[in-house]
Amino acid sequence: MTCTCCHKDQSQLPEQLLQKFAEMEKDLVDTARYMVKSASDPFSGVIKFLHERPENTSLHGYLVDHVLLQTFGSQEEIPGLIRALASHVREIIRQSNVINIVNEHPTAEKWGQYIIKQKESMRFEVGVEKGCVILKNIKGLFGIEHGVEFPLETILVKPPKQLIVTANMGLLKPQRCLDI
Repeated sequence: MTCTCCHKDQSQLPEQLLQKFAEMEKDLVDTARYMVKSASDPFSGVIKFLHERPENTSLHGYLVDHVLLQTFGSQEEIPGLIRALASHVREIIRQSNVINIVNEHPTAEKWGQYIIKQKESMRFEVGVEKGCVILKNIKGLFGIEHGVEFPLETILVKPPKQLIVTANMGLLKPQRCLDI
């Protein structure tokens, strides 16, 4: 979210259209804030917000940045994994239970002692397992630990503050319990 690759000049738009956009943006921020505050943890709230958006509609990157900043208050308050997933986003589209994230360019963001690396296109399926939100069938998202890169397979959210991340290393499926 620190790059300027997706910021556009809005001075060319008519005033009435800008006002309509501002109203729609306020509604979107209010909805996101409500979902995050009412969820058991912020990560589940953001995933629920993305999952309940209308199907096949795009949520543009600059709007994702603005919604996150307005929902959490500041860049430092946004949880690390959300910050890593939302950096350099061009658009987010939901198709059924699958969330597709298109980035401006491949990225690598620090998340605690780990590095999260994303391809230009990333996707995952949202599900519920034993009452917990799970991201599964993840494509385009990698974790780097001690210089070793491995594709992430699932992320299970254990409220209120724990994630269980499973890597796909062929026959081995190592897991890490991490704080949100």
